[in-house]
Amino acid sequence: MALMKEGLWNIVDGREIAPAEGADGYDKYIGRRDKALAIVVLAIDPTLLYLIGEPTDPKIVWTKLANQFQKVTWANKLEMRKRLHSLRMKEDDSVQDHVRQMTEVFNELSAMDAAMSEEDRVICLLASLPESFDVLITALEASVDVPRMDVVMERLLLWF
Repeated sequence: MALMKEGLWNIVDGREIAPAEGADGYDKYIGRRDKALAIVVLAIDPTLLYLIGEPTDPKIVWTKLANQFQKVTWANKLEMRKRLHSLRMKEDDSVQDHVRQMTEVFNELSAMDAAMSEEDRVICLLASLPESFDVLITALEASVDVPRMDVVMERLLLWF
């Protein structure tokens, strides 16, 4: 998330590549690449730094870590979807904890190249809520368009 917040995820996932050396924007890209590398490396447990060797490229580091820890198979995607669909908030559960759990699963699916559309995430979240949220859900359903996830989360957190 830190990489996304800083606008650096495209460098790490390979969608943004360096301009030719000496071209306009090259130095700026190198600075952003180095910042992305620092964020990734500093997030690694020190006992695992041996896995990445002498890091110079955040995309290579990310790929090494993904290959080591995040085996992306259809079975893993299935397991994550099962986990998502089994998340049901009980009446006495914390809204914040439930939203956090749902968000973690959404993020894990995204990291596995199985991202859900915002509409599907909103639907999953609302479908996982107990009956005490029915009034809020009905109010959200009155809108012609599917509400954005940030709007839904804001309303949920204000509701209780």
